Amino acid sequence: MDNINVATTEPNEINDIINLVCMYYAQLHSNDPRYKSHATNLELVAGFYGKSYNTLKNRKDAYDAKYDNGRMGWHKEGHTLELRRPICYTTYEKYKDLSKDDLEKIANDIIKQIKAMSAPYFSIRTSDVETVSKILEKGSDIVISGINILQDKLKYGQIVFIVLGGDKTKWDKGLVGMGVITREPFDIGYDKSNFRIGIDIKLLLNKAIKRADLVSYKNTFNIIGIGPITKWEPNQALSQIEERKAVALMRAMLELDPNIETDLTNLVGPVVMQRIKGATKRYVEIDVEYGEAINSPGPITYETSIEEGHEEGIVSDSFSTYEATATKTVEYPKYTKEDFLSEVFIKEEQYNAIIELLERKKNIILQGAPGVGKTFAAKRLAYSMLGCKDDSKVKFVQFHQSYAYEDFVLGYKPTETGFTIKPGPFYDFCKEAEANDGKHFFIIDEINRGNLSRIFGELLMLTEASKREESATLLYTKELFKVPDNVYIIGMMNTADRSLAMIDYALRRRFSFFSMEPAFGLKSFKDHFEKIATPKGKLLVAKIEELNKAIENDDNLGKGFMIGHSYLCADDRLSDEALKAIVQYEIIPLLEEYWYDVSSEVKKWSQILLSVLD
Repeated sequence: MDNINVATTEPNEINDIINLVCMYYAQLHSNDPRYKSHATNLELVAGFYGKSYNTLKNRKDAYDAKYDNGRMGWHKEGHTLELRRPICYTTYEKYKDLSKDDLEKIANDIIKQIKAMSAPYFSIRTSDVETVSKILEKGSDIVISGINILQDKLKYGQIVFIVLGGDKTKWDKGLVGMGVITREPFDIGYDKSNFRIGIDIKLLLNKAIKRADLVSYKNTFNIIGIGPITKWEPNQALSQIEERKAVALMRAMLELDPNIETDLTNLVGPVVMQRIKGATKRYVEIDVEYGEAINSPGPITYETSIEEGHEEGIVSDSFSTYEATATKTVEYPKYTKEDFLSEVFIKEEQYNAIIELLERKKNIILQGAPGVGKTFAAKRLAYSMLGCKDDSKVKFVQFHQSYAYEDFVLGYKPTETGFTIKPGPFYDFCKEAEANDGKHFFIIDEINRGNLSRIFGELLMLTEASKREESATLLYTKELFKVPDNVYIIGMMNTADRSLAMIDYALRRRFSFFSMEPAFGLKSFKDHFEKIATPKGKLLVAKIEELNKAIENDDNLGKGFMIGHSYLCADDRLSDEALKAIVQYEIIPLLEEYWYDVSSEVKKWSQILLSVLD
């Protein structure tokens, strides 16, 4: 690739530039000293082209599978680079024959050019009357005094954001425009450690932008002296602004005052202007009643550009048949708290408690006797927090005694020619959650059937809410891995299974536990059963409630062994014959397990339950 120009605005050329840097780091082995700079330089390239670091990391991980580098990368069986990342595959096919040395030269040239063009941005705040007057007149070579920091970073031609401050002023305070440095620091040391600089004003806004005007722009937060504050802010007249935040700030300025577009383009150039007009993250204000889940008012619609979706690693293989500019709209049925309570028989205050526990702890285990609806509730709990039935953000697995770290996270798996490292469902799910905003729910059935320390391995600590976003080194690949903050884990545990030991105490500390009980007495269950049951069915419910009291009072059993209501839940009407079959072939065998050494109790309750159906 000759004559690389990182200032290009051609999308295909930008794509190739980004991918060549990713290919370079992908072909380096993890032990290669040059690989240590990959995170820093990928972040540099990402910021220059208005991408997220995760976007470039995902591309690099996709290329990892193409090289012998000691890493597995982002790979699923059957998901080739061509299908999973078409925008990466195109570049790979064009440049796959480049030698490692040539690829290194190209990548270093790209990084060098970007560093040279990535001059820092600054903000200057002043309340000096004479200086403010010259600024508002769009003056030239305006002297800014009283500066005592960042002396070695202030260079000719660098861009500054202009903020007016002061108390009881005649001018409108806030961000008013932008300019460039025309004189580097001079009069150094006057008044002890102070110095001065000169600036030209290049654009003025039609009205000052306040902090409140920037609340909806995510990446403008915590810009010193300008953006909304979420942490302590130093009181400085001069501050440096990271490039990502500067681009977000200019996007806000352009949207709040479109008349500055010509001046802004002349100031920053076409490459930066393209980034300013690219995709950005905005907060949207909506009205929410007290206690109401934050949901879309109708069926939730996601519209994703195919190119963007493949970059983030969230687009299915079927998307690869679309052109890069095409979009696909996916509609998911709305699902609310009210929908949950109409299907899952628990009280509203219990639902609220579960939500509070999940939001705070990130992990919860629904425990209870057989038939209380743990599995049924888990998926619907996820739907209700998502606000829709989006199965792409819900993953379901079941633990068992043979389940291991290699099945759950990653490990060696046999192939026709030997062994290769393959990811497990938890690894894949965390990677997809990391690349995609919004809550993601990982549901584990029979969580107490597995050897939890063996399954979670070094990730056990990272499941803790306070440890999210921290990293641990994976056993097999030495990759730094984290459990994203937007992953919620819901486990289910059968309290009546006496063959299982108590759950691992290390995991118990990291989970909340919510006990689900039979709902025969709840009005919601009674209303549902009224629609599907015969008169004898209602008598059967009364007898099962008596049975549950006997189980609860049994010293060898207890509440965790009661008969759950889901045995009698159905969409269609339950005939007496159907109810008799449920008792005969589902409930009585369970009682035989409970009272395996007290056959008289089994016989007694079998006769009681069957007698109401004769």
